[in-house]
Amino acid sequence: MEQTRSIAFFIDFVIAACINTIPFGLLVMLPIFQRNGQIESPEMIGRALVASLIAMLYLVFRDIPSGGSIGKKVMKLKVVDAETQAPVSTGRRILRNVTWLLNWIEIFAYLITKKRIGDRIAKTDVVEISSPSTSK
Repeated sequence: MEQTRSIAFFIDFVIAACINTIPFGLLVMLPIFQRNGQIESPEMIGRALVASLIAMLYLVFRDIPSGGSIGKKVMKLKVVDAETQAPVSTGRRILRNVTWLLNWIEIFAYLITKKRIGDRIAKTDVVEISSPSTSK
């Protein structure tokens, strides 16, 4: 399960990196090329932060669909209530991801305790979607 969850996160992280790359290219790199390499640092720093913010917004809001993020769908995972295993509200799915703004703290917490800070706060778990058994 831990490996499946890590792969799902990696998929979502690659998507966030792609989401970051497009605005970064348009807002930062393109103007630099157009100005022959001359950089107005305060303006470029602001543009780089906007590009990063867009990617962070994906990480925070990626679980809004009831089926979860793209990574969770691919790996057949879902977010559930930690106690009842019932589906959770959109608000709790967002709440559990707000802690991604802590970046490395969230990753280290998961590596040490095998539970994300966001899952503790929102009282959620990520579980495998059970497939119906087929009989022949």
